[in-house]
Amino acid sequence: MKRIIMIFLAATTMFAQSSTAKATLHGIVTDPSGAIIPAASVMVSGANFVRTVATDETGQYTIPGLQPGHYSVQVHAAGFAPMEKSGFVLSAGYETEADAQLVIEASRQAITVTD
Repeated sequence: MKRIIMIFLAATTMFAQSSTAKATLHGIVTDPSGAIIPAASVMVSGANFVRTVATDETGQYTIPGLQPGHYSVQVHAAGFAPMEKSGFVLSAGYETEADAQLVIEASRQAITVTD
């Protein structure tokens, strides 16, 4: 009888841990040469969820405490074209890496000719 109770308690504890465990998304944002981009805006979105953080002085970001599920990441930084990646599947208790390499935004010029 004691074995059955202990097995039940162990199974209940394992289920409780896995159902409350959160996921973490982290990454680094760089330019085409591999140089870091500090203060880039990183927006993570999922079902009924959006959170925006900025990269630190080393170009890295971390978003802990996410519910398991499907997410997309959008990254914006001055002078660079915006980047979006989707299809990240976060699992409870795991960290998922979502690095981004931004492309330099082409400058636009307007020329007006008058007579």
